[in-house]
Amino acid sequence: MKISSFGQAEKYLLSFTRQGSVQIFQGERGLEKVRYFLSLFGSPQNRLKIIHIAGTAGKGSVCHLISKFLVAHGKKVGLHISPHLVDVRERFQINNKNISKKEFVFYLKKIIPYVQKVEKTEYVKLSYFEVLVGLAFYIFFDKRVDYAVIETGLGGLYDGTNVVDMKDKLSVLTRIGLDHTEILGKTIDEIAYQKAMIVNEGSEAIVLDQDKKVNSVFTSTAKNKRASITFVTPKLFIRNNRFGSLINRFNSGYQFENFSLAYETVRKLSSRDNIPFSFEKIKKALKTSYFPGRFDIKKIDNKTVILDGAHNPIKMRAFIEGLRNKFPTERFCFLVGFKKGKDFRSMLDCLTPLAKEITVTGFHNKGQDSVISSESPQVIFDYLNTRFSRVKIYDNSQKAFTDVVKNFNGKIVVTGSLYLLSEVYKIIK
Repeated sequence: MKISSFGQAEKYLLSFTRQGSVQIFQGERGLEKVRYFLSLFGSPQNRLKIIHIAGTAGKGSVCHLISKFLVAHGKKVGLHISPHLVDVRERFQINNKNISKKEFVFYLKKIIPYVQKVEKTEYVKLSYFEVLVGLAFYIFFDKRVDYAVIETGLGGLYDGTNVVDMKDKLSVLTRIGLDHTEILGKTIDEIAYQKAMIVNEGSEAIVLDQDKKVNSVFTSTAKNKRASITFVTPKLFIRNNRFGSLINRFNSGYQFENFSLAYETVRKLSSRDNIPFSFEKIKKALKTSYFPGRFDIKKIDNKTVILDGAHNPIKMRAFIEGLRNKFPTERFCFLVGFKKGKDFRSMLDCLTPLAKEITVTGFHNKGQDSVISSESPQVIFDYLNTRFSRVKIYDNSQKAFTDVVKNFNGKIVVTGSLYLLSEVYKIIK
C-alpha cells in the first residue's frame, strides 16, 4: 500500500485492527514477537532510558505528570500512552506535544519493511498495538529523547511494552483493582502479580502504598528480582505543609496519589541521574497540566460538561469522590456508555446517588487496537430502570450528547469508557 498522507497512514494501521471486542492475549509468544520485531531495527527499547508504568487506575495520569515534570527540568521526553482519545499521534508525544502528521507518516514508512518481515515469519502478523509500540520506540530513539515514558496497554507481565531488558529501567506501579479479570486473574493478588512483573531484574521500582495483599505481592516480586522498591504514601505528602498549595489542584484523593507517584519518580531520577531538582519547577508544571479524559471540565453552549474516562469500578469510585468534593451540592445529568464485558452494574451503583438524570448510549469505535463495541444500551437501561426513574436511551452517542447539552439545565457528566469519550471529543472538536 502506498502511503503519502496521514489519512493513508491511518488506513494502513487499521488493517492491523482486531475484529470484535474480545482481547487476544498471546502471553510469552506475543512478547517474543515484539522483541523480534524490535530487533530488526536495533532493539531501540534497550538504548533508551525507560520509565515504565503499570496499574489498574491512574497510570495515564501518572505518565502525563512524569513527562511534564521531566520536561520542566529541561529534559527531552517521549510519551507513549494507550488508547488514544482522538488522534493516534497522542501515542507519540515529544515534550507533551503530538508529533506532526508529516513526521508520523515519515516514521511509519520507515518501519513498514520490518512489519512486513515479521509477516513472513512464523509470527505471521503484528497487532495494531504491537506496531505502534514498535513505532514509539523507533521514534523516541531517533529523536534522541532523554527519557521515554511508556504506559502499559494491558496487565504487565505479557504486555507488548514489557520488552525492555535494561537494569536502569524505572518501573512505576499505581493503584491495583479488579479489571480484565478474564485475562489477568480473578483475585487482587493475581492482578498485582501481573502488574508487578514489569519490574526488571536488579532495577528500581516506585510503587503506591496500598492494600496489604498488593504491597506483599510488590515486595516479594521485587525481592525475587533483586530489585529495590520504594513505597509512596500520599498521606505523608499531605502532612508536609510544603504541599499545601498543591492539594487544592486535585479533585480527589486518587489524583493526589498520582501526583505523589510522579513526584517521587522524578525525585528518584534526579538523585540517580544527577538532575538538579526544583520544587518550583514542579509547581509551575502542575499549573499547566491538562489531561484530556481525566476530570476534564469544559464550557459547551454555556453548559458545564465534565468528561472522565472512568471505565472500571475503582476508577469510577475515584471519579465520583472527585465530583462530590468539587460540587458537594450538585446533582448531574450523566451520559454513560460502557465497553462490552465491563462491570457496568457496579459503576452505575456508584454514580446513581449523584444523578438527577441518566442517559445511556452505545458506541462503536474502529480506530483503536480492536473494533470496540459498547455494552447494549438496552441491557444497561433495563438494569437502571429498576433502580432509577429518569433514564433515557440512545443508540447513537453523537445524538445523545447533542440532545443532553441542548435539553439539560445543569452540569453534565460524560463517563463510563474512554471509547465513548473518544466519540464525544470528536463532536466537541
